[in-house]
Amino acid sequence: MNKILVLEDEPMLQDMMSSYLESSGYEVVSTDNYEEALSLAYESKFDLFIFDVKITRGNGFELLDELRNSGVGTPCIFATSLNAMSDVTSGFKVGCDDYIKKPFELAELLLRVQNILKRNFNHNQNDEFITINNELKFDILQKRLLKGDKVVPLAKKESELLALFLKNKNTILTRDDIYSQIWDMGEMPSELSLRVYIRNLRKIIGNEKIISHSKLGYEYVS
Repeated sequence: MNKILVLEDEPMLQDMMSSYLESSGYEVVSTDNYEEALSLAYESKFDLFIFDVKITRGNGFELLDELRNSGVGTPCIFATSLNAMSDVTSGFKVGCDDYIKKPFELAELLLRVQNILKRNFNHNQNDEFITINNELKFDILQKRLLKGDKVVPLAKKESELLALFLKNKNTILTRDDIYSQIWDMGEMPSELSLRVYIRNLRKIIGNEKIISHSKLGYEYVS
């Protein structure tokens, strides 16, 4: 399960964002001030930050800048009422990955969250490869499966599915979880296609690595 840090000093909006993201399958930690957000970011591992800019006792731009200078590469979305182009530019200069202007629909925020987590396998991953077994390893940056030095051919969605499993080891992923991460907006998810991708991956990495849970979903076992 992906873990998100939400920094928002308007209580009602903080609660709405946190509740909505939690209902969408994410673990959410929220705060309303600079100091606590900084401590949380250092003390815990997060997959995504969502920062307001105008915050209690600080500034979201300054917070992300401090984190980036300390080597924290977790992707970040700024959610703010600031509309000037100079503000947008400032946000990207300090290292944000996306920018959503208030007021916004929670569904739009969710789409941006899903998009960033889909393309950022793990910003904080120190190793370039994840070992699957004695023969196979997965190239995190390129999303390639390697056997020795040779690339094992995978369809695009098979590669993305394997990356999703490796990011969520020992966690049951529902079909809807997989559809939202693997199928692009406008594409019609297909259970038949998903079964084919699962079958093909099992042939390569072993049947025991991907377990089917009846009526629940699939689990990659490390």
